[in-house]
This record gives sequence, structure tokens and C-alpha cells, in this order.
Amino acid sequence: MTDGQEWALAQLQEVAASNQAMEIVSVTRPTDSESRLRAELSIDCSTYSHAEGGLPLRHRERVVITIPADFPLDRPEVRSTHKRFAGFPHVQWGDYLCLYQSPETEWSPADGMFGFLERLDAWLRAGALGQLDPTGLPLHPPAVYAQRSQYVVPRVDAPPVTPPWWIGYAEIEDETVGAVLLGKWHAYDGEIPKIRLASAILLPTDMPFEYPSTFRTLAETLVERAVTVDLLRVVLELTALRAPEGKALYVLLGAAMRGVAGEIDRKQHLACWYISPERAASLRELAGKDQTDAKARASDFDAWAGDTQVEWCRVREDRPEIVVPRDLGSPLAWWRSKRVTILGCGALGSAVALMLARAGIAHLRLYDRAGVAPGVLSRQNFQRHQIGYTKSSATFRNVEAVNPAIEVVDRPINVVHALRTEADKLFDCDVIVNATASVAVAAALEKHLSNETKLHPPIVSMAVGHKCDVGMVTLGIHGVAGVAQDLERRTKIALANASNGQDFLDEFWPLPGQRHKLFQPEPGCSDPTFVGSAADVQGLSAGLLNVASSWLAEPTTSARCCLIRAPHTIRPQRPAIVQFAWPADRVITDHRHGFHIRCTPGAERDLLGWIRSSRRLRGPRVETGGLLFGQFDEFLKIAWVTEVSGPPPDSRASAEGFLCGVAGTKELSEEKRARTRGSVSFIGMWHTHPGSIPSPSCTDFSAMSKLRESPSSAPRHFLMLILGGDMESPQFEGFVFARSDED
Repeated sequence: MTDGQEWALAQLQEVAASNQAMEIVSVTRPTDSESRLRAELSIDCSTYSHAEGGLPLRHRERVVITIPADFPLDRPEVRSTHKRFAGFPHVQWGDYLCLYQSPETEWSPADGMFGFLERLDAWLRAGALGQLDPTGLPLHPPAVYAQRSQYVVPRVDAPPVTPPWWIGYAEIEDETVGAVLLGKWHAYDGEIPKIRLASAILLPTDMPFEYPSTFRTLAETLVERAVTVDLLRVVLELTALRAPEGKALYVLLGAAMRGVAGEIDRKQHLACWYISPERAASLRELAGKDQTDAKARASDFDAWAGDTQVEWCRVREDRPEIVVPRDLGSPLAWWRSKRVTILGCGALGSAVALMLARAGIAHLRLYDRAGVAPGVLSRQNFQRHQIGYTKSSATFRNVEAVNPAIEVVDRPINVVHALRTEADKLFDCDVIVNATASVAVAAALEKHLSNETKLHPPIVSMAVGHKCDVGMVTLGIHGVAGVAQDLERRTKIALANASNGQDFLDEFWPLPGQRHKLFQPEPGCSDPTFVGSAADVQGLSAGLLNVASSWLAEPTTSARCCLIRAPHTIRPQRPAIVQFAWPADRVITDHRHGFHIRCTPGAERDLLGWIRSSRRLRGPRVETGGLLFGQFDEFLKIAWVTEVSGPPPDSRASAEGFLCGVAGTKELSEEKRARTRGSVSFIGMWHTHPGSIPSPSCTDFSAMSKLRESPSSAPRHFLMLILGGDMESPQFEGFVFARSDED
């Protein structure tokens, strides 16, 4: 015996010596180093409670435990010495007792024989009460002893079955050496497609807990359930006649044995009988005979059946009604059945597409006109035979290989062009993922949506750093101004103002000369890109997608940004993750030049604070004002108001008007420009019109004229923001003046 077997026997003897409920009847030692130790035990079951329908236990039950040579790394097995438990759940071959639902996770070597005997005792007690399938837990399916390694995979929910049975066919969608994939079901009395089919007999009742291994026994079992031999013959013959020459037959047998213990509603448990091409050919020949003699026909079938073995296949379920998704509860589970558009199918886009395919999306639209080159294979989700494909078409084929049920549209065209020519199709989805890392695409998205009033889907944008060790993801939503370029700008400013954002700021918006941001893998003829491996890309893209998924799963009225660091680069002094959220800006339309003025909640809060301070010091009728800091984008026609100040010290305020001073303006602007790396600087002035409409006065126009003439003022445009009416809840109006404007 091995050391493990010696230890097991010693533990058995220790239990028998201390507990009269167990007696060692005999021990058969192994004959070689690989054989099992066999111990026959007698167990006292007289004290177990018993319920109707439970195991028919006697006062003492004999079992045989066999202990492997690798014990305790390999677990023991136990059988009864009779067949009285045959037909009960968790009993196979009539005497093998299944103590563990998942041996790999439930068996612990440290438990030794003590733990095994405790498990056996618990199993017998539950069996006596008829509780081997505990209420509320999934029923254990019947034992089907498969002889074939090929999988049969049902992918569509079984049809409802009413007594006495349902008979029909399942489409064979694909057939390989490894698997047969089954699709839609068709009842025998409906329209049957002229394609390769598997026949099916589904029962509203159960089948034995061990499926028959011979045709005779199988036929007898089905006859007991109202499926006559003649009916079985007709089903098999029709299947044979429909099958191509040289192909095997697949016969599905279903019984209402799937579900949760204690619940009435049961789903179909499917088994699959394989009939070899040779036996199928002889059955086809039999079915083709012109026989009017029913007895002769039945006799021929009986002869065929006598020579036919029941060879069971391995059924691996993919029916939604049966399979609990393995990603249940994970962030990506949100994407199931969603419609998605991906812009850019490179490193991030190709990785995200495959993750979403596995998550079970329903529709995918892919945009990328770039080709698959040899160099990208080191980190992008493409294969060598796809060199020369467009990245969108290669991603299409990879997604199709993961899940052919996904409806995929491949659009190998420029994204900016697509926004101009087929925006309705591009936006016809639940989510857009922008994985281009393109400034032009970000600007095009911003431009397209700046004047769009229709509801648009959330836009998730992703990017990685120059060494693929940090990643950034933003979420733009309808009703919050800004979706891509706007959110990158907000992120830059937020990082500049954050105590823990310096590393991320230096990565995505480095100072001049700080480092080379990107590199060219083929100098002189390739686009600049980042340095990183497949592991780097997969890790960051998965992390960014999980973050975006968690945002999408929760109702939100804020735009979002998250920056994450690859785990291997995390240091105590550097944050692993930084997140920001921005509520909707106040959006004001400038009617002079058509700018959208976006005033952040923080800037508006500071404005109202300066107004309240002025009212306390000078009274409610005195006008006040100050400086505006932000940025203009002439292409997007956006004026961002990000920060404000109160009146400079040389300002003059009265009930008749406000004349904004300029003292300190240059210094304030330079500080903000340096801190935000160019995203915030002086853009104009604000003032109040208490109790009156917020329209420019002659004094206001005169002030703007002087500002345009000033050589020290850098902006090509200037913003005047006027707050009128009730200062507790003022009306906002904005006016953009260009240097080229006529007085």
C-alpha cells in the first residue's frame, strides 16, 4: 500500500474503534502500487429519519469504499453492495453513490477519511428523507454514459411540451469533428426546412436516472411513456431519409427533468443518440422499401434495431433557459442583447469587440478602413492569415467565430466620412465605443452632436498612454454637453487641479520636451503609436471596459472619466485609479456668431457667490462683474467658461453700470494657462443688470471695442456674459465679439 492508503486505513480503523455505528467487514489490500485499497463497511442506519419516497435503507447498510493510490490527493469512491438505490438521484450504475456535486472544489485532501465518512453519513441521511436534491437547488440531471467525445450543443430553448409528447426536428447549424451545433426547433406537423436536421422526441414526464444503453431497453422505456415502437420507427426513418449520404443521424431525447428542487416548472433535459453513417444507410434503405405489409416492415425494423447499439453523445447545453451565464453579475453582463457601434478596430477596438461578443451582444457595427499589417500581430486581435484584410473585416470574422448569432456590419470607411454620410446608421445603437484615439474623430463627434437635438446613445471613448501602462475612458451622455473632445478637456483640467493627478496629466498632456509621446514602428512610413504588448492591451482594455460597463448599468446624469494604471506599474506614491464626474453645464446660445457657451456648475456657483457678496457690501441695485476664463474653439463654435473671478481692483461699480478693470488680468490668465497647460485662459468679462434684461448697453459695447483694440489681449474672440433680472435666480445671456467685428 502507498503511504496515503496506509493513512486512510488507519483513519478507518480509528473511526470503527470509537464508533459502533460503523464496522469494517473486510479489507482487500492493493495488488500493486497503482491499485485501489478496498474496504467493505457496515453502517448502522437505524437512527436515520425516513420519509416517503426516500432511499429504502435497512437497519444496516453495506458499502464498499475504494481508496486510490494517490489518496488524499485523489478522493475515494463508494458503492452499495446491491441495486436497491437504482433510479434515485445521485446514484449511477445502480450502486455508485455520488457524494460530491463538484469533487474538484468540494473534496479537501486535509479532510482525509474522516471528512469522507462525514459526507457519506450526510448523504445517507438526506437520501432517507428524499432530500438528495435540496429544495431551492438545481436538480441533478440523469446519468447518460456517453461513448463519443463529440459535443452536441443545443442553442435554442426547447419548445413547450404537452402530453403525450412533442416530436419534431432541430436544425443542425454547424457540424465539426468536435461539436454539432443545434438551432431552431420544428414540430413534425409544421413546415420543415430542407436542411440538415436532428430528430427529437420530447416528453412532458421524466426518464430513468440512468439512460438505457441498449436499443431494446430504450424502446421499452419510451413505450412506457406513450412513444410506441411504430412511432419511434417512423421518426428514425424520416430522419434517415432527410440525412445526406455518408452522414450520421442525431436523435434528441428530452424529458422534463431540469429545474430547481421544490418547483413544479421543469425544463427539458436533453440527451442525444448517435447513429453511425453505416447504420443510418441501412435504415435509409429500409425506409425506402415499398412495403405494404406492416408486419414485415415492423420485422425488418426489429432486425435493424437488434443490430444497433445506443451510442450516447456528450450534450453541452447552450440554451438560455438552462445555462446560467458564467458572467452573471459581472459588469459586462450589462451588454447582453445590446446593439453596439465600435469606431476603430485597432488595439483597443479589436479587443473590446471580442469581449462584447462573448458578453452576448446582439448587433455590432464596425468602422475602420486601416489594413492588418504584420507588425500589429504582436498585440492586436488578428491572425497571420488576416494580413491584408481591413481591420473592420478581420474583426468581423473574429466576432463571427466567437458567436455567429451576432449580427455584424463591417464598414471599412473613414469614421469622419461616416459621420457625414451615414450618421443615422452609426448612431442606431445602444452604445458607441470610440476606440480611435483620433483627435479628428473626437472633434467630428463633438461637431455632429453640438447642434443635434435628437437623443443620442452614450459614447464611451478609450485611450492608452504611450507605454500602454495607463488608460483613460470617458462616458458622454445625452443632456450633458460634451461627448469626446469636451470630456478630454475637462479631464485635463480636473487632473491639473487634483492633488493626485500629476502622473496622469504628464502622460496624456506632457509639457513640451517632457518626453516623446508616441513612436513610429516603421520610421518614415507608419503612423505614430504607443509601445505595448498584447498583455498590456488586453489588461487595460478589459479594465476600461469594465469601468464603462459599471457606469452604463447605473442611471446617471453626469458625464464620467476614469484613469487607471496597469497593476504592474502601481506604486505607493501613485494612485491606481482616478475618477471624475461632471453634471450638465449651463448652455447659452450666442446669437451674434452662433457659439454655444458652456458654463460649468463650478463657474456658475462662483458667479452667484460674487453677486451675493456684492449685494451684502453695496446693496442689491449696484452692478458688479468680473473676469471669465476658459477657452474658445472656433471650429466647434464652443466657448467654455471654466473659471471666473470677481471684479479686478481698478473696476468701477454703481447702480448705473459696471466698468470692469484690468489690473491683474494678465497674471491671472497666465497662472491658469500654465496650470491647465493651455486649456484655461482669459476669454472675457461678466457683469450684472439687476432688475433689468440681460442685454448689452452702450457702455458694454464700448468696453468690448476697447478690449478688441487692446494688443495685450490674446483671444481672437471675447465673451460678454450678462446676468439680469432677479439676482436670486438671474437670467443668463452671452455675447461673443470677434476682433474683426465692426462697431
